[in-house]
Amino acid sequence: MNVWSKVGVMIRESLAANSTHAMMIISSTSGAAFQRRVTTGGNSTGTTVTGPAAPYWVRLVRTGNSFSGSVSTDGANWTLVGSVTINMSSNALIGLAITSHSPGVLCTGTIDSVTKTGN
Repeated sequence: MNVWSKVGVMIRESLAANSTHAMMIISSTSGAAFQRRVTTGGNSTGTTVTGPAAPYWVRLVRTGNSFSGSVSTDGANWTLVGSVTINMSSNALIGLAITSHSPGVLCTGTIDSVTKTGN
């Protein structure tokens, strides 16, 4: 298993591979990360917090063009992992993300609670 296999939530401007995006994930062994691409076609970057391991809560919040990612052990008390401003269309896509981080290799993850608020 790749140390960066992960599951989380993502907001992205389009389905294009190089789309702007923000995501908050928990990995199998590498902690939690707030990852983002702030310009279409740019590099994805991330802020990682070592220590958290699944099962964990992740939260991604968008307010206008401000995005922030947090983690929690209980879904009530949150720790900010990172935040960024991304100029992104209001018609963005929201979804759940999971990857083995190894081409051609499947992985599984469990997501047991999803809540979306706002428009």
